[in-house]
Amino acid sequence: MPLTFFYRLLSVVLLLLPIRLRLKIWMHLFEDGTRRWKPEGCSQRIPGGMYIKWGKLIRLAEGRITHFVETHTPLPVPIVIDNFTVGENTYLVTSRLPGKPLSMLYPELTPEQECRLSEQLSRILAPLRALSAPSGLVCGWNGASIYCERLSMGSRPAGPFLSVDAFHQTLMVRTGGLEIPDDEAETVWETITKAHSRPHRLCLTHNDLGPHNVLVDDDWKITGIVDWEAAGWLPEYWELTKGTFLPFYRKGRWHRILSAALPGYALEQEAEKYIVKYRKIYT
Repeated sequence: MPLTFFYRLLSVVLLLLPIRLRLKIWMHLFEDGTRRWKPEGCSQRIPGGMYIKWGKLIRLAEGRITHFVETHTPLPVPIVIDNFTVGENTYLVTSRLPGKPLSMLYPELTPEQECRLSEQLSRILAPLRALSAPSGLVCGWNGASIYCERLSMGSRPAGPFLSVDAFHQTLMVRTGGLEIPDDEAETVWETITKAHSRPHRLCLTHNDLGPHNVLVDDDWKITGIVDWEAAGWLPEYWELTKGTFLPFYRKGRWHRILSAALPGYALEQEAEKYIVKYRKIYT
């Protein structure tokens, strides 16, 4: 029996069981998993080729968006096996994908492998980016707030925003103003104005696309994209600028890989660089 069929069947059978019984089963497997494997971030590998994550910061939306992407695109994402809330804690159980995080293999990357990864990412993300937005709102996947470290420190909920223009206005308001050296002011403002004036369609965006969330095998084939909790409908360039937002991704290997995978947004990248560099505050 193929594992994918087994996981789908399991997810259906579990819905027939009381939540308290499901919780008991998963906690038993969680304890077994902690004895066999080290935690991986907020996830714990458990027997049966699965992962579980749970806690107060986990949201049901993560399981729902992961399931949506898995069932509406050919992207390599985990199968959602169970997803529920008990008290203040939310539980998400998914299938385990093969491969290791790309971030673990950085020292081994060659320029040729970077190009191959860029080509794969471009091809893999195309069906996701081709999905039609359900509305003109810049918002989370379910039409609600966006959880994004770039928008709000600590990923506090932001939005939804009525339009891309309203989204850009909020980006600028949240800076508290820009402190730009006089000799750069004209260039900086011209770049930001041009970038924010360009028409941008909305794309379903992973919104945390870094090498820590991209899995690869020993042949540098991408085997999975994981951790979809921040996903939302955002301007088409945001996958690139958010994916290179963290200081250690603003240049170097990942910056080159993602920029090549999502070309055509050099102006938006430059504008984001200026906004992050010269903002007075980070709220």
